[in-house]
Amino acid sequence: MQRPQTSIKRDILLGAISLLAILGVGLFLYVRNFSLNAADTAFDRVLAASAFSIADSIRVDDGNLTVELPLASLEILGAARETRAFYAVRAPDHSLITGYADLPDAAKANELDRSPAFSDAVYSGAQVRIGTVWRYIDFGEKSGWVNVSVAETREARSQLASDILKNSLAPMMLAGLVICLLISKGLNRAWAPLVALEAELTERAPGDLTSIRTPVPKEVTSLVSSLNGFMQRLDGVLNTLRGIAVDTTHDMRTRLASIRALAEVAATEPDPGLLRSYAGRILANAVDATRIVNQLLADAAIAHHIETSGNPRCDFLELYLEAVERLPTENVQRCRLADLSTAHDDFPVSGAPFALRELIDNLLDNALKYAPDGTIDVDLRTSVDGSTIEFDVADRGPGIPDKDKSRVLERFQRGSEQDHVAGSGLGLNIAKNAAVSAGGNLALLDRPGGGLVARVTLPRSP
Repeated sequence: MQRPQTSIKRDILLGAISLLAILGVGLFLYVRNFSLNAADTAFDRVLAASAFSIADSIRVDDGNLTVELPLASLEILGAARETRAFYAVRAPDHSLITGYADLPDAAKANELDRSPAFSDAVYSGAQVRIGTVWRYIDFGEKSGWVNVSVAETREARSQLASDILKNSLAPMMLAGLVICLLISKGLNRAWAPLVALEAELTERAPGDLTSIRTPVPKEVTSLVSSLNGFMQRLDGVLNTLRGIAVDTTHDMRTRLASIRALAEVAATEPDPGLLRSYAGRILANAVDATRIVNQLLADAAIAHHIETSGNPRCDFLELYLEAVERLPTENVQRCRLADLSTAHDDFPVSGAPFALRELIDNLLDNALKYAPDGTIDVDLRTSVDGSTIEFDVADRGPGIPDKDKSRVLERFQRGSEQDHVAGSGLGLNIAKNAAVSAGGNLALLDRPGGGLVARVTLPRSP
């Protein structure tokens, strides 16, 4: 089941909105708590002022405490219609002097603390805020602290806190909306280089594999660099395939033209002897054409394996032994492998196994063709420092002149002394490309006493 397609822009925008929502809830709770505290702070000052006003009106008359209640003290509290006010004045023995007897009060902390005390309570079926102050009255044996408590219901406080909260939420919501719009605009701006990149790739011709020229942010630079590298490798493979196609077309056209010409002549030839001669030549050209096609396919396959398989670790000796098993029985007996008893137990190299097999097959085939009546000598050894592996295939054939050694390593090139042996000029080129892909090289050397040595040098894998 195919996974639903996701949108990075949508995910970022939803994530930002979710984060803003969480921050908004936290800010709402903070502002709500702040508004309640601010309302309490403001109204507590009025509550304390009313209580102090009543406390200042306490008098001693004939040894008794009296209170001439100032009306202004309660009018301040009752300024809001929905607010109700209550009061109570108690003597030092806690007896009621005036007011509401059941109104709760606060216990005095200590004699030195003259600051008002505030508390919340439920009175007369409503939530109230109570402010309490104390006055020390000296009138003989009854001297002591007089308690003055003033309470009011919380309607006005709640209204003020609600107004503060509403006035704070409006700019908060507007700021959140502006932030979301800015994030959306910022995402569109950040995506503009990718849109331009898409437009450049869409408008390109199918065969245009040049590097991307559209400027991109540094966060996308690695992606564009990887894409450019991929297109360069693809262009290299396509160039190789185009070269193979051109070379194949040229060489196959020559072979097919020769076959056709010989077939046309043979079709009108009455002499059986000449007819057999023409048939032999047609067969030889067909064999050459088949060999060319097979080697060209192998060359293309090597290029593909090099690009796709990377350079895994493999044992070169195992690859050689597998190549010998693929030879005809009579050719196996002609391959003399040097004594490996003093060499390393294994010969690890890093390279595409398919390419290395083709390297060994082509070097063995090439040597066997030029030593038809003799044997070839194969040597596999590790350098003294253990850093490289050398693979030699030596024959007693005619060899290759020094002036031709570099040329015969190119595609469809053969030495001047090799015209009498059938070949396509691709074997050594395939071997060279396989060696280079594994980090090594192929060298053609003169063999002491006559003949040729094809030496492959490869880095030894750790």
